[in-house]
Amino acid sequence: KGRLLLQCEHSSPLLATPGDPPRPAARCEVLRRALLALIGEKMNPDRGNGDLYEGALGDADLRSADNSPTLPPHPLPGLRESDSSDGDGERGSGRRRLRRVSEAGGDGARLLAGLGERGPLRGDIPVHITDECTKENLPPVADHEIEFTIPDALSYTVGQSVRSHPKTVGNFRFRLLVFPGGTTCTSGNQVSAFVEADPVEGLDPRWVFHGVKYQIGVINWKNYRLTNPKSDTWTFSKDGIDRGWHDILKTSELSQESGWLGPDNSLYLRGACMVRQADSMTVGADYNFRRETGYIGLKNHGATCYMNGLLQSLFHVGEFRRMVYSIDCGGQDSSKLEDPDAELPKAGDDGEGKVPPLIQALQNVFYKLQTSDQAVNCRELMRSFGWDQMDAFTQHDAQELNRILCDRLEEQMKGTPMDGSIKELFEGEMENFIECIDVDYQSRRNETFYDIQLNIKGERGQELQNIEESLRDFTAEETLEGDNAYEAEGHGKQRASKGIRFLKFPPVLNLQLKRFHFDLEKMDMVKLNSRFEFQRRLNLSSFAPGAGSYVLHAVVVHSGDVNSGHYYAHIRPTLEHGWFKFDDDTVTPCSEYAAVEDNFGGSDPTVWCYFDRTPRELYGMQAPTRPRIHNAYMLVYIREDCAAAVLRPPDPKVVNLKMVERCDREVRLAEQRRKEKMEQQLKIKIKLVFERDLCQMTGFWDHAEIPSEHVLKMGRDQLAKDLAAQIESMVDVPQANMVLFSLQYRNSPRQVRFAFLQPSSAFRAHIPQFNAPHFDTSDPYLMVLCVASRGYDLRSLKWKPRVEGKPTGELSRWNDDTMVLLLAKYFCPHQRKIVTLGCYYAQNAFPLIAMVSDGWVMERLQPYIDSKEVHPLPEDTQGPGFQWECWEEFSERDMQARNVKRAIKLEQLWSGDVVIWQPASPPSVEAAEGGTGETLPTVEDADSDVPPNYPVNNVSDLAAHMQNSIEVSVTFHDVRQPLCADGVVSNGHWGAPRPLSASKDGKATEELRPEDQALRLSPATFCPPQTKEMRMDLRWQLRHVTASVALAFDLPAQSGESRIWLFHGPPSSTCEDPLNTLALRNEQTTLREIQRSALYLATQTKKVLNLHVVELPFQPGRQIFDRGLVPFCVRFYDTAVREVGSCIVTVPTDGVVADVLAEVQKAMPQEVGFHGVLQCMEVVESRLHKLYSSDTPLRQLLAFSKANIFYHCLRVEAEIPLADGQKLVEVYHCDRHSQQAYGQPLLMALAPGEKSGSVKARCKARLNVPDTEFKSWRLVRCGRSGKTHLKDDEAWDADTSPDAKLSLEHVHPNPTTSLARQARYNKPLTIK
Repeated sequence: KGRLLLQCEHSSPLLATPGDPPRPAARCEVLRRALLALIGEKMNPDRGNGDLYEGALGDADLRSADNSPTLPPHPLPGLRESDSSDGDGERGSGRRRLRRVSEAGGDGARLLAGLGERGPLRGDIPVHITDECTKENLPPVADHEIEFTIPDALSYTVGQSVRSHPKTVGNFRFRLLVFPGGTTCTSGNQVSAFVEADPVEGLDPRWVFHGVKYQIGVINWKNYRLTNPKSDTWTFSKDGIDRGWHDILKTSELSQESGWLGPDNSLYLRGACMVRQADSMTVGADYNFRRETGYIGLKNHGATCYMNGLLQSLFHVGEFRRMVYSIDCGGQDSSKLEDPDAELPKAGDDGEGKVPPLIQALQNVFYKLQTSDQAVNCRELMRSFGWDQMDAFTQHDAQELNRILCDRLEEQMKGTPMDGSIKELFEGEMENFIECIDVDYQSRRNETFYDIQLNIKGERGQELQNIEESLRDFTAEETLEGDNAYEAEGHGKQRASKGIRFLKFPPVLNLQLKRFHFDLEKMDMVKLNSRFEFQRRLNLSSFAPGAGSYVLHAVVVHSGDVNSGHYYAHIRPTLEHGWFKFDDDTVTPCSEYAAVEDNFGGSDPTVWCYFDRTPRELYGMQAPTRPRIHNAYMLVYIREDCAAAVLRPPDPKVVNLKMVERCDREVRLAEQRRKEKMEQQLKIKIKLVFERDLCQMTGFWDHAEIPSEHVLKMGRDQLAKDLAAQIESMVDVPQANMVLFSLQYRNSPRQVRFAFLQPSSAFRAHIPQFNAPHFDTSDPYLMVLCVASRGYDLRSLKWKPRVEGKPTGELSRWNDDTMVLLLAKYFCPHQRKIVTLGCYYAQNAFPLIAMVSDGWVMERLQPYIDSKEVHPLPEDTQGPGFQWECWEEFSERDMQARNVKRAIKLEQLWSGDVVIWQPASPPSVEAAEGGTGETLPTVEDADSDVPPNYPVNNVSDLAAHMQNSIEVSVTFHDVRQPLCADGVVSNGHWGAPRPLSASKDGKATEELRPEDQALRLSPATFCPPQTKEMRMDLRWQLRHVTASVALAFDLPAQSGESRIWLFHGPPSSTCEDPLNTLALRNEQTTLREIQRSALYLATQTKKVLNLHVVELPFQPGRQIFDRGLVPFCVRFYDTAVREVGSCIVTVPTDGVVADVLAEVQKAMPQEVGFHGVLQCMEVVESRLHKLYSSDTPLRQLLAFSKANIFYHCLRVEAEIPLADGQKLVEVYHCDRHSQQAYGQPLLMALAPGEKSGSVKARCKARLNVPDTEFKSWRLVRCGRSGKTHLKDDEAWDADTSPDAKLSLEHVHPNPTTSLARQARYNKPLTIK
């Protein structure tokens, strides 16, 4: 078009218009040909092959006027590795063309080669690239695209199809299936096009490609922007082999005038496919893994896929399996072990069953993998690790588990014939060396390894491409010189080479690809998904003498990111067979491509619509890609010369017959347990209870404590009379003389009591609901009470009536409307004891006292009197001077008195109700000889501080006493105890506190909370907390509580307002106000009201109440508030921001900060050693609230209105001098995970424009942070624009906004909540 302009990076013209000075013709021709080679054959139809340009450059001068090499930028997007397609789906490589041109030599050759390495240049858009959107100006076909030109498209009839040449993306081969004349379902009105899968050879017939995103578009030859491509996602399989649209374009619009047809009436289409993963298989419910593949999988128990992948890779190393089988675990009885299928214990629960040793559990898993037909569960193995349910749902690292597992196995193999066998199989050896360059001195140290961790990214940030590059990076030598020179013994500082050499590789080589990488920019772990290739056959001869070749055996894949993901393994079990994919309990054959190339990582080009952009907009634009989140993480190679022997599967019967017998026995036991579980669905356990069993119970009614001596199994559809017949065969009681009751739950009122069991009713009708308080879903049963007629002996159930005669058989005619069965007890006020008398039945119209008048109560009570379990009654219990009381045990808190003279029915008593008899309660009762030996107390004077005692004269008193008696753990704190906000103590120690070591005598020290360990490291002088367990009554008032605490801790007696403050938590660690100084509380407040405010009461079980107390150095009312004074707790901090002491001062309420500082100067301990001017400030939620001037009124302080002076305290430290231009800046600590401030901030004097590196160094020196800890700290500026990690050469005050703050971002040393401590990222992987 009259001008062809090529520009280099500095825009120097090489070819110009005719008016410019003439250039050598040869030079112009060379540049023209170079340009055509770069932009592809489409720009010059006369040239079809890059080979035409071989040698075209010759020795021509390719330099501009200023002697700088020049070349045009790449004119079209997508030309990264190759140029345009030739229509057959085959592609030529643009980089290869550059290489062919460069072989000619000369400056131009070197220039083109350099361009090929750099890729597209981004200079000005060349003039020849216009906004003309014709088909010729389309970008070249990308690697995942296919183009299809159909000549004479109008000649196709309805239903007539044509297919393009195939294109392969990954190992997914596809082609376009086009109906130019339309399909029959559109009656020929629409052009139809489909993507059709064309599977490559060797795929399993059940192949499937999941989630393939595809796109098809018919291109307009004159204006491709009219193209309206369609895209969708589909899972391609044999049954769903094609997918597309019947209505791509109306056939009526097909013409050259409209542009939808080109020369020769050609129809032009483009299609693309994005394949996220290689082929897999679809398996149905009838798929038998053992029969189809010869292998089975492992069940996932929450987040144990990493363990499953590792165990499968170890299992298929036949030699390792033989080692595991060979160990003799002894003759342990499998029946005594816990059920292998049982659930894991909950977090914090040790479990009750006995678990096998690690090796035995691993033997069981491997033996089942070799012989079973069902997926194997690993609960038993996990229990042998010492894991609980939380560990099962915690994702860990497969390589970390491999190391720990091999270490534990090696420990347990010591002293056995297999000792050292794991080392022989997995252990290699390498040498760390330092060799001086200028003198004859060297240092060598040999180390062993079980695996090699290979970098994906080099230390200089370069991406490593394959195993060989990574191994060379691993063994690269480093030169130590200058300040880093090596201190050679006897030679001083010397230049030296430092590195690693491999001496020996093991038969089984484990390679871990370090895809999880700590990003120094983000200061967090990230996953590297870059492409990293690994060979099927790896020659390591160049890395170690005689290393030989290794063949790939297993690929453990991680799919996901650094926070979550999934592991599975591709394994080739033998050299003769193919690859299999082991994904938890699923095992399927897979192609070699799916096992190897598909797991290299890298990125996939995405399907995108670029047809709405002009050529100028597309110029230099990079096609979008998506990273592959599934890639190889662990590789297992077997040395080729011993691969057959290492992989050969062992015969367990030959290796260890005892193990086989034990495992088979466990299989039989497991089958027996399975049958028992199936039987539970058809049968129900019956726990049979007799009267004699109930008489063993003491105290108030508790259905969970009912003893039973017989357990029977009955069909759920069997009748109660069948049970009665079975009982008759067990005891000498006919069915006519017994009646049955089952334990049932009453809704109104909510009680668990025995209820009459109809002989003709089925057991299924009486099975409790799953939410009933007396029903255990894991072990369902019915509790049935059998009561014999009166006259049968309670213990032997023999017929021994008080009056000679025969049984009446009245119980067989039981009518629950007229009869009642009561569970009777007796309360002895002297012994404070309740015993069970038995079951009493009578007509419900009888008076309640009939139970006593007919002698039944005394008959049943006499054995207890004889054994002195209860105090004897007066001789004349029938006289007018003796009265009986009867109480119904309505609930554990509600004891209701009953009128003994009224009928049972009128007293609202029904079968199963519990009544307690006792002598009428006197005004006071004293213990008799043989009793408890103590006087039953009475309530003390209401005005006394002495804790009152409450008498127990009747059943109601006993219930109240038991409900109100509580264990209280009281911790006494020193007023000088340092502040511990959010679990952090300013003690000058950074990082998580280390566990305490064993004491000198070899005994382990007590386990302390991290907060207590931090307190022990504090430089402040204070007495450590003391804890005592005390018994209190919830009815006590607060003055009684403080008086009992003072007595327990030997505090001086006091009158008037108490100097003891009560808290739920440590006073210096909680922001709550003292419990006994709140305005809403007074001296009449009881301990029960304090208990109700405790956080632990979310559960209904009775727990120990924790109280924390502190003794004030003054009486708040008499000495402080009544005199117009206000107390402050002042804490002293040194230059390293450590709390070195504290004191409590009192100043007038109308005073100023200077008054506080004056009192502080008087009370400050000498060891603090502050000199000069002091400054006072308040810190709220670990941020500086305000730095106060000395004339600030005290009423403006936040602590002025706070009751808990120990937490809401003042911080005093030496004033920081400021140089000219310096500012006093707060630098606070910030947790990296929660982004919450913690600890005490520091104040720094910073100059304007001071570099962040200098600020960090000063902070490190000021806080005395060790290098190992400080290397992970980051200086962060927080403002309205967000969070910015400051680089060392960046000014700290680059952001001038007033709300910009500085923080030191690092990990919180002590998450204070138990939930945070057990968080997944905090819990380490361990095998106990």
